[in-house]
Amino acid sequence: MADEKIITNPLQAGEYPLSDPAILHEMRIMREIKLPGSEAILVPRYLPITKKLIGMLRAHGIETLFAEPVEGKSVAASMTYMEHMFQTIDQIVRESVGNLEEMATSFRYRRDQEALERLVRDNLREVQDLFRSDPVEKLVALTRHHNGTARHSIIASFHMMALGRELGWSDDKIVRAAMAVFNHDVGKTRIKLETLNWPGRLNHEKWKEIQQHTLFGGLLLRQPGEPPDLLVLVALLHHEWYASVEGKGYGGASLFEAYLKETCQWDMRRIIADLDPDDLDIIQATALVDMVSALEEQRSYKRELDSVKVMIIMNSDAKLGHFDPKHYATWHRLYQRQYPNLLPVGRRVALPREKEQRIFLPLPAKKVPPLPLLTYYELETLGFLPVLQNVGMDVERIRRRGGLLLKVVEQIKQEKSLSFDCSPRALEAAGITLLKNRIIPEEQVIELEAWREWLTLDDLERCDLLPLVQIRHFDLTLIRKEGGIAPDRLTKRGIRIPEAKLNRLGIVLLKPWTIRLPASENRLTLDDLEKLGIGEAQLKKAGCLEHVQRVKSVPVPWLTERGIACSGVEMAKSGIDPIRKVFYDILVTQEINSTRARLVLLREGDELKMLEAANARNELDPIQDHLFNRIGEVVMDFADLVALPDLRHCRMGDQWGPHATR
Repeated sequence: MADEKIITNPLQAGEYPLSDPAILHEMRIMREIKLPGSEAILVPRYLPITKKLIGMLRAHGIETLFAEPVEGKSVAASMTYMEHMFQTIDQIVRESVGNLEEMATSFRYRRDQEALERLVRDNLREVQDLFRSDPVEKLVALTRHHNGTARHSIIASFHMMALGRELGWSDDKIVRAAMAVFNHDVGKTRIKLETLNWPGRLNHEKWKEIQQHTLFGGLLLRQPGEPPDLLVLVALLHHEWYASVEGKGYGGASLFEAYLKETCQWDMRRIIADLDPDDLDIIQATALVDMVSALEEQRSYKRELDSVKVMIIMNSDAKLGHFDPKHYATWHRLYQRQYPNLLPVGRRVALPREKEQRIFLPLPAKKVPPLPLLTYYELETLGFLPVLQNVGMDVERIRRRGGLLLKVVEQIKQEKSLSFDCSPRALEAAGITLLKNRIIPEEQVIELEAWREWLTLDDLERCDLLPLVQIRHFDLTLIRKEGGIAPDRLTKRGIRIPEAKLNRLGIVLLKPWTIRLPASENRLTLDDLEKLGIGEAQLKKAGCLEHVQRVKSVPVPWLTERGIACSGVEMAKSGIDPIRKVFYDILVTQEINSTRARLVLLREGDELKMLEAANARNELDPIQDHLFNRIGEVVMDFADLVALPDLRHCRMGDQWGPHATR
């Protein structure tokens, strides 16, 4: 061409002038092209070369480019799928970010998305096989069916990228892993929305339905007549555990193994045995990133969990054998770096169940007319308790009430076709006196190990505070009965605590303390209120609808104070047992270190400011008064729950075939 510039500098390998017609025949950009005089990228790598693209480059004064042949139609198709996937990911991330209040999390999602795009573009040649089953369309379908699950898949993929980097994986392995995780839950497009949005604990039927998403995912992604690739295997196996643990794990290596052999002619044991070590690594790591992503998200049955709670639950599962110990140790280190302050001031989280020890304490005996009754301990001795529990009986309720009438035991036996012998002759042979003229109900309480600032009577005497305590009219009998007194109660009455003197005498203010909390009280759920004919309109008028919807249940006295009467007679007629568990939160008031903090205990739904105001009016209910005035501020340590556990006992399970012996 007359206006074509003559290129005088020698061309490098792979460099072509724009005038070379060869670049228009199935060629693509090999090196990114920057805007002349700038670091801005004008054209990314791997973009197909077209006449329009050449015209744009000429307009910017660019004379040559680095190009390479497109390696067949599969790569070209992969590039199209890749662009489509990035558009889908971008849409999902944008919607997710729009619902996030924390800017740091929003920024991290965007940064992860951009990092993935760069990795995929740089490793397209290595991952093109992953696009054979068009996973993009499966992800789009999942987005349309249940956007929350699609968002979970994207975030799990970001977690996989971070884990892979920390483990030292190669870029192409990270990309293959991330792409596979994008589609690990596509099987949920075949699960009913009613089940995916179920608001509470899944019943047996719905749990079985959820488990099928691993099978559906594998079947959706498979190529007819071909063995399962990495995408299919991740979908099938991401809920299998690392170790063999009875009752744990499900998927293509356990629950659906026989079905896959019969319908797809896949011998999963042989397929797993032949897995490349890198693919096995990716599949097993998916179990970890899937779980941590699920814990961090808000779902229909739970709110998003705080980082300290996530760590506690992950540690618990790791000790049981859920994850590859190498993967878990790496993730644990990464997560601690991401969340260095697990217990900052102002953080409020649910009291970890792992800190609770639930015990029963006997209440005063009640005299009753002679009744044919079996106590909790007699039912336990006879071996009836597990049987009754299996048919839905509340054994804790039996214990609270002091036993179970024989006629009720006989009725349950008949209705459920149970085989145990509860005849008077059998009970007599077991040495049980059937007629009881008194019962001993028991109360369940929660015990917590903590520390509190505390001065014993001996401490007060040694540091010469006892005379001041008597002058300020403290009840010495009560102090002796309670084993001491909190220093803040002394300071409120003008008694200064001589800390230097305490140190000199070796008196430590912070002392170990076993806290006891009520484990249950009369509470009603939103469903209970509906059964009693108390609808949303009445709750809204009383100004408590929002609160009732936010918490699991509310105390009956709390409702009564707001003009909503719930009589015991009406509850009994509606089949409602109002005795329910009390759930507690911890509110951090001072961070001592990364695992230890000073905190106050709050009942779920109660707010500290509300308690302070109610205390000033002397209107606290018994549990609130116990927490606010009797317990107050305490110190708890969570190192035993958040430190990396010893996982040397974890061994790869038999479901992983010959890999388990490596």
